[in-house]
Amino acid sequence: MIEKVTDGVYRIEVPLPRNPLKYTNSYLIKGDKESLIVDTGMNREECYKALSLALKELDVVDPSIFITHLHADHIGLAGEFGAKEVFFSKTESEIVLKMLDDPSEYWRTILENYMANGFPQEEAKKMLKLHPGIRYTSMEKIEFTELKDGDEIEIGDFRLKCLETPGHSPSHMCLYDEDRKVFFSGDHVLIDITPNITWWPFLDNSLKSYLESLDKVCNLDVNLVLPGHRRLWKDLRKRIEEIRRHHQARLKEALMALDRPKTAWEVAPSITWDLVYSNWEDVNVVQKWFAVGETIAHLEYLFKQGVIEKEISGDGKVRYFRS
Repeated sequence: MIEKVTDGVYRIEVPLPRNPLKYTNSYLIKGDKESLIVDTGMNREECYKALSLALKELDVVDPSIFITHLHADHIGLAGEFGAKEVFFSKTESEIVLKMLDDPSEYWRTILENYMANGFPQEEAKKMLKLHPGIRYTSMEKIEFTELKDGDEIEIGDFRLKCLETPGHSPSHMCLYDEDRKVFFSGDHVLIDITPNITWWPFLDNSLKSYLESLDKVCNLDVNLVLPGHRRLWKDLRKRIEEIRRHHQARLKEALMALDRPKTAWEVAPSITWDLVYSNWEDVNVVQKWFAVGETIAHLEYLFKQGVIEKEISGDGKVRYFRS
């Protein structure tokens, strides 16, 4: 599906089969002589076919690519189109290249932390076969054009300012065209659903970073928000306020669950998730993974705020408890 959203900007719906996100919004910014793709979808045949056909229909050859962040549903095809340039955050480009150098070490660190937070070992090992970041990310070593906060990309008469917004990922980047009042939000701000804010080994306090990143973009003069998933909308500030309230409610749920010292795995079933299930045991292991990661992020936020304490027990598990 291709939709013209404003002059020179097209939304391309890139399908994500058997994924609750349903599709990634890939955007084509088309100038007179050059074009820019914002995000690509996963490295899988269905995504490649959809994006290729859209580019052909829009008569685009040799576009550059901008990647908002390192998740597979955004970076997956970055190395598959022979792009003139692939623009990417300096911080996340270094993470991706290091991961490609030694993927086993990268994922060992992630798995060990999840297991320390109570995720069962056998369930965690399943994630090595199921995690989209392992199955569908780009395996190509790309020569990225590295970006930092405040850099600008010019495509025709579009002048796109890069805004670093860590939280959903270690160095997520949005694009903002001040003249057109258009904001490419990636997964930093979504409508209908909230971005997953999980534990990262690269962020000291991912929820704190995320909330600060919401503050950073809240007062931008925006008439149109172009997100990485779901529908477009106009009122950025209103949605940010809704997301702030969402996380305050989730923090309260996490705190109330600590009637005794608990791991994140034990706290997660007490939190309200946007999933259809009767029992926690029935939840798909991939969804449990994302839920526990978000639970860790909220418990760590409470711990860093001095609201709760944590300890490493004799069994090696991290448990949180009220002060």
